Parts: sequence; structure tokens; C-alpha cells
Amino acid sequence: MKANLQFQHLPVTILFLLAVCLFSCDTSNELVSNGKSEYKIFVSSAATIPEKSAALELQKYVHKISGCTLPITHEVSPEGKFVYIGFKDVPQSVLKGLDTAGFGKEEFIIRSDGKSLLIAGGNSRGTVYGVSAYLTDHLGCRWYTREVIKLPSQSTIELAEIEDRQKPALEYREPYYHEAYDTEWALHNKTNSRGIPDSLGGAYVIYPFVHTFNALVAPEKYFKTHPEYFSEVKGKRAPSQLCLTNPEVVKIATATVFDWIRQYPKANVFSVDQNDFGGNCTCVNCKKIDDAEGSPAGSLLNFVNQIADTVGKAYPEIKLQTLAYDYTEVPPRTIRPADNVTIRLCHYDYCSAHPLGKCDDHKPYIERLAQWKKIAKRVTIWDYYTQFASYLMPYPNFETVKNDVKFYVNRGVIGLFAQGNNVPADGHGEFTELRAWLFAQLMWNPNQDAQQLIDEYVANVYGNASGYISEYIQLMHDQVKSDTVHFSIWTKPEDVSYLNLKTIQKADSLFDLAKAAAKNDTGLFKRVERAYLPVIFTKLYFHSIGGTDYVPKDLAAVVADYKRIIADNKITTMAEVPEVGSIPKFLERVESPDRFINDWWIIGPFDNTERKGFAAVYGPETGFDSTKTYSGVAGKTVKWTTYSDHTTGYVNFAKRFTPAKDVVSYAYTTINVSEAQTMKFGVGSNDGVRVWVNGKLVLDRMVLRPALPNDDQISVPMKKGENTILVKVDQTGNKWGFYFTERQ
Repeated sequence: MKANLQFQHLPVTILFLLAVCLFSCDTSNELVSNGKSEYKIFVSSAATIPEKSAALELQKYVHKISGCTLPITHEVSPEGKFVYIGFKDVPQSVLKGLDTAGFGKEEFIIRSDGKSLLIAGGNSRGTVYGVSAYLTDHLGCRWYTREVIKLPSQSTIELAEIEDRQKPALEYREPYYHEAYDTEWALHNKTNSRGIPDSLGGAYVIYPFVHTFNALVAPEKYFKTHPEYFSEVKGKRAPSQLCLTNPEVVKIATATVFDWIRQYPKANVFSVDQNDFGGNCTCVNCKKIDDAEGSPAGSLLNFVNQIADTVGKAYPEIKLQTLAYDYTEVPPRTIRPADNVTIRLCHYDYCSAHPLGKCDDHKPYIERLAQWKKIAKRVTIWDYYTQFASYLMPYPNFETVKNDVKFYVNRGVIGLFAQGNNVPADGHGEFTELRAWLFAQLMWNPNQDAQQLIDEYVANVYGNASGYISEYIQLMHDQVKSDTVHFSIWTKPEDVSYLNLKTIQKADSLFDLAKAAAKNDTGLFKRVERAYLPVIFTKLYFHSIGGTDYVPKDLAAVVADYKRIIADNKITTMAEVPEVGSIPKFLERVESPDRFINDWWIIGPFDNTERKGFAAVYGPETGFDSTKTYSGVAGKTVKWTTYSDHTTGYVNFAKRFTPAKDVVSYAYTTINVSEAQTMKFGVGSNDGVRVWVNGKLVLDRMVLRPALPNDDQISVPMKKGENTILVKVDQTGNKWGFYFTERQ
């Protein structure tokens, strides 16, 4: 009664409005309020399995966030409050203005008027990704790694007005990192390759994945009886590639594709592409097409188009795919891919330091991309974002990751396979999880601020240590900003300048601080150590090739850290090539007692035209005299200079001498021995090498090879006292130098 008296002097109109609001207006805009909700999740009983899964996914995470479980129903009532999942049987008032049939397979809408919520999209993944986007974009959830998932804890969830319609920038999105094939991670980061089961909408399936010539026409079945089905190379048939103009090969390959279509009806694309090596056919018919088209892509497309034409008549919706890779990267002059053929262009072995469009090294590739886009309706990209020679090597290529996806999208590319280091088990290369997450975000929407995404990831994954991790990332990338600095996917640690001793020492200091900041959090500490592993690897790698300054003391402790972190993360290999990536063999080299000889006198270069200088007797072979000068290449006067480098055991002639092609140079040192004995030495050279000990020729190898420690091993009788060593190395181009070890 007392409360009613408060209204007795108000005008009748105001009293009426108050009554309406008190008894009939609903001003609530909270999906969950203090852990409770009046809302239900509606999904039609006739909805698809992925849509029903999406409803369960939303229910699960709303509960994790707020503690409230929204019931799932298949019925709608006029007085109820609903979150609608999928378009099926949703009231028309909620769908107002939407052409629901026009949504693409992965396109979705998140719509709310503050009272109801609609999350729906095209089959098969649209609604599933819509729920993922609602959780990430509107509720602040994040799936950074399999271990680090950010879920806000809040008993109240606001239901604001939303009109958010999204579709991916790329039809096909595959970051090739182990982390990206975890179903939960892939689902919530909206990638669509091989990690998503049919119950959640399935994946974008390419079958077989790549390099399919041997699967199309098996050499083990046909080569002995029909060698003419395979490539003619230098006049002989070889099972390297297929003879693409042989009509029987076309028939067999076409039949194989039809078998694949029947066996894998859910595949999006079927691959008809070359093997992963050279040896394309140069028979009269194949060569005639390739010569006319200016590229072996001519005979390849002529072959693929024939299969595509036959397949298209029976299965007009089916797409084939072929590579523009290695010898087929250059487009043909006149032959065009059929409309149902996708070109997968490979950006192989170009500069990894600088983004596309910001480095002259990429110009030929960019021109080829433009040419392919002119003649092909569908182009996807296979690009490379890892260090094949050493997964654990620090690899400052974030500028390419940040920029390349948008570059491709702006040029009409429809898919991207970003090849990282998908090593077995839980193996981690350098920042693999960060790269995978960043690619996933940009493949969906490349217009995001990529640096802001990196900063967000680092802050959330590395917590108290994040400032030091960010500084380390910046430290490495500062070393490669110059347009004169380049590295590629096969570059070794000793070939780059950014892993210099000063930089690694600074990195060491930053990780000391990062570990100290993380010491009270076991999970965080392990993540910091995993990020530190590439620095440890670098120190041990250089030590293994004579860089004693990288681990000046306590080698055993550094090796122990390396072994422990490797074991903790189940890392089983460190490189694309198993022999190179062998962890036991790497540790064997690291812990070897061999002593690299780092201090020399060197002189050169001398002429080596047609490699005649290798056997020629130049002045340094007649006796060592540090004061004497000689006539080198082009009559230039050369003299002995000292060489000492304890950051590597590699004596790098190419850094000290010009020219560095078609030349030879010499190195001289002495070894003192306490008593006469036979000693063992190891030599690795690029290229040919001769070694004299005490004036006697003990090694004579005219070879073409990269320099590796101990490629050649020799046993030499040494006299008591001083012994002389003279090394001669020739070069035909590129790298030039040698290793020399005293073997124990």
C-alpha cells in the first residue's frame, strides 16, 4: 500500500506507461545473468549433424564461461527466449532480409536484436564456424595452442545487438604445422584441412594430396612392360615422370581418377600432378609441345585437360588440380587450364626474409603468378615458411607471414597451403604454434593487423615473460630488415649473418630474464624453454662445426638442457631430410672430441679456369714465406694474411677473396707434436681439395660438393716438433672454403 501511494499524484498517462513497462516490457539484454538464464538453444530436429554439433559446442562453452547450462530444444514457443542455431525452422521474423540459400559453405551470420540470437550459416561448416566466431569475436575466447586456451570467467553474458556476417577470404586454408591438425584448435581457428571430422562439417579434402604421377600410372606395374609410358630423359626411358603425350597413359590416368572419385566421394579436389623431382619427358611429342609453349607446363596442361574433359562430362562438379612447380612454374604460351582445373603455384626457394612485393628476389615469381591468374580461373598457392635444413634454427620470417596472405588474397588466389614444419608427434620447430595461429587468423581475414595479432598471442601465451619474448623476436627480425639480407628454406645456420655471436649472446640474456619471470609457473616455464630451444640449438650447432666461442664453457650443461627440452616436447627430428635431422647424430657431432683448426695463414685467389688451376703449381706450393707476394687472378698481387675465427671452424674463402668463382686459394698452418706419431685429420671442402703435410701430398680430391666436417679422413705420420699443413681448395661458384679437424 505504501508503495502505491508514491504514484497517486502522477498524471494518468505516465501511470499507464509505467504499468506497461512493469508488466509487459522486457528490457533484459543478458544471455546469462549471475549464472542463470531464461534462454534455450534451439536447433531443428531436421538440422544437419554439424548444426546439432554446433549447438552442443555453444552449450559447452557458455557453461564453461558462466557456469550456466542452456538447455537444447527442438521446439520454439512465442513466449520463450532462444538462441537459434542454423536456419532450419527458425521464425521468419528472426531471418528477416536473409537469403538463407545464398550462404556459402563456410559463410555465416551472427545476428542479435538484444532479445534473441541467431547463429547460422551455409552447410557444411558455416554454422559451426559461426559458433566459433561468436565465442572468439564476441565472448573473447581464444584457442592459441593446444595447451593455452583463453576462456573468460563471467557469471553474466551480455546479449548486445549484433549483425556480423562473415565468410573466409580463402576457400582453402591449411597452415602445415602439427598444431593446426588438432580438431579443437582447427575448429575454433577456422582452418579447414584434415583436422575436422564430418560431424563438425568436414574438411577441405585434396586427394591424393600431391605428387601423384606414380599413383596415376604405377611404375612398378607398368615400367618393365611399357617403358614408353614414362619419361624419356637423355634418350632413355626412366620412371621419373610420365610421358604425357602417350594416349595409353592418358587412358590409364583417367581411369585411375575415376576410381578415386568413386572411392573418395567427399573430396573437393583430385590431384593430377608431377612427382617431386625432375626428369620430365623429352620425347619427340612432349618436346614439340613444350618448345612451342615455352615451358614443360605445356605438355602437362595438355595431359591434365584431357583427363579434366572426360571427368567433367561425368562429374561436372568435380575439380582437378595440378602443380605449377619447378620445371612447370612458367605458364605455357597458348594452352589454357580447363575450367575445372585448379593451378597450384609453388613459391619455392625464394627469399624468406622479405614479403612478396618488397624484395626483388620475388619479381619473377610475382610475374608468373600474374600470368597464371590471366589464364586460369582457379589458382591456389603452395608457399614455404620453414627452414627445411634445420627446423630448430631461428628463422626471422614473420614479415612474410604477416604480409603474404593479404598479397595473395588481393590477387584473387582462392587457397593457400603454408608449408611449415609439421614434424612428427609433438615436435616443435621455432615458434610453430605462433605461426600456425597467425596464419589461421589471416587466412580467414587478411585485413587484420598482423603485428597486433602477434603481440596478442605473445602476451597471452608467455604471460610474465612476454616482454622478453617480444624483444627476442624483434632482435632477430632487426638483423634481416636490410634489402641486402636474404635467406631461403634450405639455408644453413653458417650461411646467415643474423646468427652472429653477439646476437646469440643477447638472445641468451633475454631468455635468462624470461625464464626468471616464468619460474613460478610450470606450464609457462616449459613454453619459454620451448621458445629458447632454437637459441640452444644454434649454440650447439656452431660448436659442432668449430665455433667454440658459442659455448665457451660448461658444454655439458647446455647439452643437458637441449636433451631435456627435446624429450619434454617429444621432438623426433630436426630437418626435412632424415639424415640431416637425426638428433642422435647431431649430438654425436656436438659431443665429438675432435678439434677444429681455426687459425691459418691464407692467400689467393689464383686462376682456376676450366679447373686447370687445381693441378697447377702456384707459388705457395713451393714453400711458405709470409713476406712473399705472388701474381694472382688477372695479375693482381696477392700476399699471405692471417685468418682466425672461433665462431665457426669453417675457413670461408668466399668472404675474404674476390673473385670467388673459377679460382683456387691456399691456407697454411703448423702443428707441434710432442713425439712422433700417426695422427688422424678430417677435411671437408667446397669444392676440390688438396692437402700437403710436411710437403707431402696426402689428399687429392677433385670434387664438387658442399663443405661438411670430416667428409674426407686421412691418417698421416707426424714428426716430433713442428709439422706444416698446406690446404688448397678450388671453386667453381657460390660457397667456397673448408673445414680441417684434428680427430681424436
